[in-house]
Amino acid sequence: MPLLDAVVDANPDNSWALEERGRAKMFSRDLQGAIADFSTMIARWPTNPKGYTCRADARARAGDSSGAIEDYLAAIAIDPRHPYAFFHRGRARVTIGDYAAAISDFTTDMEVSPEGRLSGLLNRGKARHRVGDLAGAIDDLTEAISLEGERPVFGPLFRGLARLAARDYAGAIADFSTAIESFPGLTNAYRLRAEARELDGDKGGAEEDLSRYTQLGGKDLLAYQ
Repeated sequence: MPLLDAVVDANPDNSWALEERGRAKMFSRDLQGAIADFSTMIARWPTNPKGYTCRADARARAGDSSGAIEDYLAAIAIDPRHPYAFFHRGRARVTIGDYAAAISDFTTDMEVSPEGRLSGLLNRGKARHRVGDLAGAIDDLTEAISLEGERPVFGPLFRGLARLAARDYAGAIADFSTAIESFPGLTNAYRLRAEARELDGDKGGAEEDLSRYTQLGGKDLLAYQ
């Protein structure tokens, strides 16, 4: 940090130096210090969206989701096709429970940033699940699985949750099994598969999964049972 301080002091009009120091402060969890640096960026270069998105990230980490959303909105006002702001504003909106607006943001993000489609689908799928659009969630997560590669984890896990909510227990079991095959140490996948197996009438399989969950260090098992 002292080196970055020296760079900023020697180059007060260098936005890169302020940004890097702000990011270093975020990394070291000095979130208020980071917010101060990014606020300085905004004051000096008010038409550059970078300061707003950086400060939004710091505010989101500090738990100020509303402030983060305001900053992402400011960045979008400057650059209506900003490749970063829509996605992260969507995540901030999820934090405050505004799922409908988050779904809109994830949809727009995929339109303006096709390379981020996998992240957009995973997050929109989860948000659709939250609002009860299980069919839409399953559609999004099915496409996400096709993009996730040979060993998908997140798509199957989240689709399994949506299928569990839709009472498609066989489908949920298959998805949790896929996630486990891709990542055998995924503790919660065993717990969730145990729930699906129990609901599907496979008590023996459910007990095996709960045993494996415990072996992997799963917590709150008594409360879960």
